[in-house]
Amino acid sequence: MPKSPKPPETESCGPCCGDWKKTVEDLGGRAQAFARKEPAQAVGVAFVVGLLVTVLPVGRLLALLVRLAFALVRPILLVLGAVKVCEEFDRRNNP
Repeated sequence: MPKSPKPPETESCGPCCGDWKKTVEDLGGRAQAFARKEPAQAVGVAFVVGLLVTVLPVGRLLALLVRLAFALVRPILLVLGAVKVCEEFDRRNNP
């Protein structure tokens, strides 16, 4: 049985998967190059980001956003349904 030239993990992905994978790999390469070129600055940036993630309530903010999204789903669907009913009513009355 002939082997496929692609690695198995990329075969199951769609055509868009390669784009974000390449972007993440490029970002990782740039971060490594920056850390090699400016190690003190890279450690400082990592410290500040780690401090912000630790101090800021990231989990609570994310939970708040999820709760807000779920709270807004029902009214938004209701409004969209009303708009569709109005469109259908208008289409049937004005041929």
